[in-house]
Amino acid sequence: METMILLALLAALILLALGIPIYLVLMGLASALLVAEGRTIAGLGQHVLDHLQSPILISVPFFILSAVLMQGGGLARVLFDAALAWIGWIRGGLAIAGVAATAVFAAITGSSAATTMAMGTLLVPLMEEKGYKTSFAMGLTAAAGTLGILIPPSLPMILFGLIAEESIPRLFLGGVIPGLMQAGLFAAYIFFVANKVGGKAEPRVSRKEFVNTNVHAFPAYLIPIVVLGGIYGGFVTLTEAAVLGVLCALIAVLFIYRSARLRDIPGMLTQAVDRTSVIVLIIMGATLVSAWIIKSGVPQSFAASIVESDMKPWQFLLIMNGCLLVLGMFLEGVAIILIVLPVVFVVVRQLGIDMTHFAVVMVINIELALLSPPIGLNLFVMSNVAGRPVLEVLRGTIPFFLIMLGLLMAVTFFPALSTWLPNLVLGS
Repeated sequence: METMILLALLAALILLALGIPIYLVLMGLASALLVAEGRTIAGLGQHVLDHLQSPILISVPFFILSAVLMQGGGLARVLFDAALAWIGWIRGGLAIAGVAATAVFAAITGSSAATTMAMGTLLVPLMEEKGYKTSFAMGLTAAAGTLGILIPPSLPMILFGLIAEESIPRLFLGGVIPGLMQAGLFAAYIFFVANKVGGKAEPRVSRKEFVNTNVHAFPAYLIPIVVLGGIYGGFVTLTEAAVLGVLCALIAVLFIYRSARLRDIPGMLTQAVDRTSVIVLIIMGATLVSAWIIKSGVPQSFAASIVESDMKPWQFLLIMNGCLLVLGMFLEGVAIILIVLPVVFVVVRQLGIDMTHFAVVMVINIELALLSPPIGLNLFVMSNVAGRPVLEVLRGTIPFFLIMLGLLMAVTFFPALSTWLPNLVLGS
């Protein structure tokens, strides 16, 4: 069985290197392995359909549509102007305001790619105009864009909760403090290196302009408050909250800011369907891989070997960090969760590791994967947005990657960073 797993992994890496879409690689290899072991094609189709019939998955397209509306409706500029009014006057204030606006935008969209694209289109030209080095501007925006999957709502957290049968509101809360820490660490780094990268303080705005800017941004700030407040207040379910987010986004871009027109909506819907289709196809492929992994008995033997080795929780988490960092170089985040989690979640529970803690550790690893070549999605999104080589973007992300690596170690060794807030709000 070990030989079969190694051959399948080697085949997957070769196919990915040849440019075959990841969902085709996952579905093709898993289907071939399962059929070789006696499963029928009809049985595979039924297995996939059974796993797609989940109320939780219904929320995914609505969160994606909300992200598309925010991105296409220009709310990134509204949030950035408000953040700039607050902190633009300090050293590196423009870049720090960009991080703050990105964090709020992430809390609206739940998508790293959408956050990176929207904020990159706005921030990189503006930072270049103000004298920032281009590689720094691109690296900062690509790294800050990863907040989209750590700060709630988060699509990877939804999938984690679906696979591990954990409370998604609890998982959402687990990402809040690490997400704010990441934004804060980025801001501190910017402040100390601002003079080296061209970041000068912006002039203070007048009191009247300050008030007007924040009043103008208030409806945009209300969107995450309404969505997350509805979930934690017990007023709406996760799916209802996703639909509510779309409704709020539509009202904001069509009637309050008037940054989009009715004729723009069909195009946005098409874009949302396209992004949702990609995720669903990856889920279908990863579901088949998970089925083969579970049928192979690997999770059970893996759990038994870990228990017999008397491994400590922190040792297991360090090993997982190393494995996830390597996998992140070749696989998309959704695929990592759907393939790795079925193998390890039994071990996680047996070792007494809090599942919320493990979810945050996994999502931070996926954040790092978004900045890791050769697959790193945010590198290519930023390269496309800025029209610059991927290597130039990669150079700019290095210091932020190291900061995120430090955050990963902190969360790994101090579980309370991810579990304190969920326990406070929802009970232990």
